[in-house]
Amino acid sequence: MVSRNITCLKKQLTQTVQASASIAVNFLVVAPLVLSTAIAPAQADDTHNHSDETGFYIGLDSLEALSTGTYAGLENPNYNRLTLLFAHRNEDTPESSHFHGIGTYSYSGSLDNLTINPTNTNNRIPESYSEQPPLTLLPGTGFYTGRLISTATDKEYSNLTIEPIASLKTSKELDNQYLFNSSNGRWQSSLEGANIGLQLASISSGLNIGDSAGVDIVKSVGDIYTIGSGDNFSFTPTFWTDAAAPLGTYSASFKLVDLGTDNHRIPFKESGTFNFDFEVKTVPESSTVLGLGIVSLLAFSLSRLQKLNRSSLN
Repeated sequence: MVSRNITCLKKQLTQTVQASASIAVNFLVVAPLVLSTAIAPAQADDTHNHSDETGFYIGLDSLEALSTGTYAGLENPNYNRLTLLFAHRNEDTPESSHFHGIGTYSYSGSLDNLTINPTNTNNRIPESYSEQPPLTLLPGTGFYTGRLISTATDKEYSNLTIEPIASLKTSKELDNQYLFNSSNGRWQSSLEGANIGLQLASISSGLNIGDSAGVDIVKSVGDIYTIGSGDNFSFTPTFWTDAAAPLGTYSASFKLVDLGTDNHRIPFKESGTFNFDFEVKTVPESSTVLGLGIVSLLAFSLSRLQKLNRSSLN
């Protein structure tokens, strides 16, 4: 009997040591996975990285008459107007890469009772048809420490850099060449002589727009900030709120204007009105996600240990 008890005790001790070793191995294997998940960007759930791609361009609409749709044959209300364009790139089939005009002028009503509107139904970023939620404002650094800011992430529309169409002309990327030549060259007209201004049309309380140095560029409705001249500029606005801003959606609307009047030059017509939508929401801290993962792992392993102990006593 004594010999049998000693044998059982040795068996129980061996199982306990093995279970403890299993816990240690599980922790070493799973903890890095939990950590890698915790530190992954909150926005990294898209299959394509958009953070390094310029998404927005300014072009001049050279189409004189509409060729499709209900109002085909009528004068294009955007002819010779500045236009904000969003680039839809397709790496698999670059020939299908194209632009969407954002907030362009549009017709409504019957042919005998037409109305020209200073915007259209596709006037929001992210575009409404995509059903993508507003861009998330994330904790800033440097000049923007203590603020929540717009940041280029893996999400489409998040890279807010704006460049002229001409910046695509010499690109070696095939999709950029298709973009430049899309719509039968509709957007290829030069912006030479233009002085492009971004005019604020409306803004949510608590939302601000700054430059790379953290300085606000427009503060009140009607303010205009010059973003560049001619065919060679690059501008990235930073939208921000205080870190303690209430949760919810924040929006700002703008139009593009041409301030270039040197030597009696006639400016290009202003663009339609377009909107940028952002949200302040609760984003789990990396340390919180890591802690929850480790606690779950330990609870699971301890449960296994208790089961082994009970089994060895039976």
